[in-house]
Amino acid sequence: MRRAILVALILVAGCSKNSPPTGLSKPSERRLTKNKWTPEDLAVAFQKTLQANDSEALMMLSLLGQGVKNWKVIAQAQNVLTLKILEAELAEAKKTPREKRTEKEQARYFTLQSQIGKLNKTDSDDYWKAQESQLPTIRRQFTEKSYLRFVLAMNEAGINPDVVKLGKVDTSRITKNYLEANLRGGTVILHYNTKGEPLETGIAYDCVQFLDEGWLIVGQPRVIRHTVIGPQPKSGIEKPEPFAAPSGE
Repeated sequence: MRRAILVALILVAGCSKNSPPTGLSKPSERRLTKNKWTPEDLAVAFQKTLQANDSEALMMLSLLGQGVKNWKVIAQAQNVLTLKILEAELAEAKKTPREKRTEKEQARYFTLQSQIGKLNKTDSDDYWKAQESQLPTIRRQFTEKSYLRFVLAMNEAGINPDVVKLGKVDTSRITKNYLEANLRGGTVILHYNTKGEPLETGIAYDCVQFLDEGWLIVGQPRVIRHTVIGPQPKSGIEKPEPFAAPSGE
């Protein structure tokens, strides 16, 4: 639960199937894209950027390469989910009278109030104008630092774009209600082959279908190890940098 809270505080905003909490706008009809790209097409384009070692081209396949319009969509959806968690925890904390709370419980109570207050302030035009002004810096951080870390992680996992071939593109985790916000999206898993044999490692990332831009990467691509039995990568943005919405600070 703490991880979900941290993610949403980085992402910032609101959008769900149910009525959104006070302070956040209700999502509009916006999901039928005119772009004919498929998630498989996105995966092929993603792989080509790795082969070309082109961090800017990869960035353009993500939210980071766009404006803040679609960042706001994802941020709103994530924040509604987080507000539900925070407000439920706050309601539980209120059941204990203040005089009976421990110092730790009281500190958590104030933290919850602060987090909820911040999230409810992230729906204004002024807020998003301020976030948009940060885009050049965030993009530079990606091309200068984050991309290199991702490439090093691939190399350590034996995924050399010059050697491996993209095999299966697993889109089975894509849903029509990503983030419980009536968004078509989810986790895509890329499988690789080398010398005719499948690699035990691969790459996973979250992507969403947007109205005009089509499919875009919305979460940090990550190197994974394929498992036949056991937990699989979940849909959801666990590491939003560098492809998700900017910080609320």
